[in-house]
Amino acid sequence: NMKQTRKTMMFSLGFIATLMISFAGMGMQNAVAVQVDQDNTITLGGLFPLTGTLAGGGVERDAAARMAVKAINADDTLLAGKTLELLVRDTGTDPATGVQVAGDVISLGAVGLIGAASSGVSSAIAQGPAKTSKVPQISYSSTSPSLSDKTEHPYFLRVVPPDSVQGVALANIVNEFGWDNVATLASSDDYGLGGIGVFETTAAELGISVATAQRFAQGATDVKTQLQAIADSGAKVIVLNVIVGDAQTVFAQAADVGLTAAEGYVWVGTDGPTQGAVFESDAAIKANMQGMIGTAPNRGSGAAFDAFLDLWETCYGEDNSTYAGCGDRTPNTYATFAYDAVYTFAKAIDAMITAGTDYTDGDLLLAKLYETDFTGATGPIGFNTDGDREGVYDILNLQGDAFVTVGSWDKTNGRQLTGTIYWDGTAATAVPADSTGLPGFGAFLAILSLMVAVPIVSRRR
Repeated sequence: NMKQTRKTMMFSLGFIATLMISFAGMGMQNAVAVQVDQDNTITLGGLFPLTGTLAGGGVERDAAARMAVKAINADDTLLAGKTLELLVRDTGTDPATGVQVAGDVISLGAVGLIGAASSGVSSAIAQGPAKTSKVPQISYSSTSPSLSDKTEHPYFLRVVPPDSVQGVALANIVNEFGWDNVATLASSDDYGLGGIGVFETTAAELGISVATAQRFAQGATDVKTQLQAIADSGAKVIVLNVIVGDAQTVFAQAADVGLTAAEGYVWVGTDGPTQGAVFESDAAIKANMQGMIGTAPNRGSGAAFDAFLDLWETCYGEDNSTYAGCGDRTPNTYATFAYDAVYTFAKAIDAMITAGTDYTDGDLLLAKLYETDFTGATGPIGFNTDGDREGVYDILNLQGDAFVTVGSWDKTNGRQLTGTIYWDGTAATAVPADSTGLPGFGAFLAILSLMVAVPIVSRRR
């Protein structure tokens, strides 16, 4: 019996050992399979404001980025057969949440980060997990000049030009319209202060007086004190630099203080408020904004831009439940920039794969990104030593239901008007466009037209 028992135990132990070896073998095979999958997958983190004050445009930027991933994976000439994966996370337009989700995707193997949207969130990520983990980050819409500081944001780049360019553009546009006394209104965050600060400095150099400079906390629900101060200042031109959610608050309350075109005011906005997302769900806000002019980075032109619009219009073979906002040819201003941010990583990583360079090394990948030179949906893409991109700005005018492009501005050519500006949103007070090609004479004609057709300009102080 003892012998039999011993035999049985030996058999059992042998059987268990055999099972363990078999399972171990299976585990090793699975581990190899997983490793092969990992070796053939390139992971990026997609950081978008799917909720919060920028959610209106954020969902379309997310959709555009995912379209880019699909297009890249369908392109046999990119990434040597490897699959690009985008781990999308919601930043909630909140710096602390942005840091948390960025750390999450980095821990899951992301070699690069797309985003964030707002400058405050991008800065927190750039100084936190991106810097600590040496993971390059490309934003599609963060424009604060402070992000150009490579000491604080060493792994940060952006495919949009910074507000250090846009602030100069706005000041020059205001100057060329002949307005010499303005009020400014901005949120007191990185985005608001960065852009308006550049505008005010450049305006002073151009001889433009700032009658009052008003600020409010991002996310504030009551800005009537600031609006009243502007009304009391006597300035008839108001320069606004805020994100979408804050612009909604401003224009929801502007009529209460009498600061609309109907009362003789001109609103001039940066890329934040010059978006349809500000008024798309509120007819009263849209009415209060009529006639507003402003700037936004040129969102694209040429064959690559048209190809993107084709994808957007057809929802890339899906529908707008897969790609939010698709189905037309008017995506959010920054959707094309999100699309190009993904392509920028793909182009750089593809070059590294071809050269046999380790694209998982953040410093090497960053160096390759700085060498970027290709034409994307938003035009030629490249970075200066600050990780910034030079750009052309569209001049926009809210006419009825949409912002219409009426001209452009760049450092070389200055303001070029190519369309008609409706100062109260209707054709009744249309101002003839500058079509002479002569900046000085054209400015004179524009100012003369304004004085005749729009008394609000002639009353400037």
